[in-house]
Amino acid sequence: MKENHFAELWADTVPPEVPCPQPLDPENMVRRVNTALDVLPSERRQHMRQKTRFAAVFIAAVVALVGTTLAVTVHWDVLNTYFKGDTSSAKPLVDHEVRSISDKDYTLIVESSVSDSTTALLLVRVDALTEESRAFMFSDDFNGMDTWSIYPLLPEENDGDDASTPSSWGVGYSELGELRTESSTFWRFDVDLAGATALRVRLGYMEEGAALEFDLNPAESVTVDIGATGPGAPTLDNARGGDITVHSVTLSPLTCQIEATIVDPDREADPLLFFLMEDGTLITSGQSLTSVSALRIRGETWSFHYRFQSVMDLSQLAAVVFDGTAYPLDGGEPYAVEIDPKLYPFQIPLMDLITEEGGFTLPVEDLCRALVASYEWDEDSQTATCTYRDTTIVLTVGSSTALVDGEPVDLGEPVVLQDGTLAAGWRLAEHWGLDVTAAYNETQTERTYWVVIP
Repeated sequence: MKENHFAELWADTVPPEVPCPQPLDPENMVRRVNTALDVLPSERRQHMRQKTRFAAVFIAAVVALVGTTLAVTVHWDVLNTYFKGDTSSAKPLVDHEVRSISDKDYTLIVESSVSDSTTALLLVRVDALTEESRAFMFSDDFNGMDTWSIYPLLPEENDGDDASTPSSWGVGYSELGELRTESSTFWRFDVDLAGATALRVRLGYMEEGAALEFDLNPAESVTVDIGATGPGAPTLDNARGGDITVHSVTLSPLTCQIEATIVDPDREADPLLFFLMEDGTLITSGQSLTSVSALRIRGETWSFHYRFQSVMDLSQLAAVVFDGTAYPLDGGEPYAVEIDPKLYPFQIPLMDLITEEGGFTLPVEDLCRALVASYEWDEDSQTATCTYRDTTIVLTVGSSTALVDGEPVDLGEPVVLQDGTLAAGWRLAEHWGLDVTAAYNETQTERTYWVVIP
């Protein structure tokens, strides 16, 4: 890496009050970065949806040069761990106050957090303080049912001594292995708030009573009233889909919550929304949403909770679109919007397993044809080149490594020919922002075909 390129990258990533190391010794820097990365899982095994590879590599460089806390707490925040693409519009929403508590074995640190009225997202670090605690932290026994106690706190009522805990809430979490160091692990958490205004975070292996409690500052949300019935998206258990009545959609830059009623209980369906941006761009639910949970409220009325894959800049969002009608965020009158038919869900054949450990596979040419994506097959090299949404993927028979816009990525299992048809694992769909489900037949006895939501 040339000095001027490193200096530019440093300026974009590290706060201005921290000077770039000079003089730069490229060989020493490479050696130190490689040392830092050697303790991490292979970056090439990370899914593209996480979008952390480049940033994690540079963070490793910064860690090697100036230390972990600076590198992680200043610019590598909770938004990077949950959202892909540009997160700058949500940066003002992030609570960067570093909260920590220690005992003789561990230090628990909440590096950064962000929340709205329904969800809190956290970036948490654990530092092991002894050789024994460090060995345990990196063992298979560390992550278990008793490792974490993280729950929302409701406001105190009736002058009680303690805040209460909501009766219905949940927590999802995972370790960010690409940020692991010789004495630290990093974790991301998403917590259902259920109306709470504060959180309690505890590492179960610390001494009794050691916990962090802090207030939240939720991002503002906007609710769009829909009150219309239309076709819903097919599901794992109902590949046909069915009608659904969408009552309202509540949006923040982080999440999308939909209250809807399934018209026919025997024809389960999910809400099928589009998002119309101010510049006229139409974004599909497959491109933009990650399903988190669905909670029955009453009868066949459900609350569907989604997290955006990329931060949603509400100032650039004009309307929510359902069944060909746009419902403006500013409360204006609904109006008709033309939806390209190829953006609606469709079915393609389910192919055989490639490996016993893998899942069902996608017929690549059929997928491209349904998406109206380009597909070119080279018989001599046994290579297919496919382009959709300005992303080009090159697949080679026998190889589990694909080229995505020229960058090698691991598909988890090799691409194969099955009776002359090119077959690839389901991870292929992620690189095009597709939601794919291997749906059951009507008797729920076997998987029959793929449901694809563009």
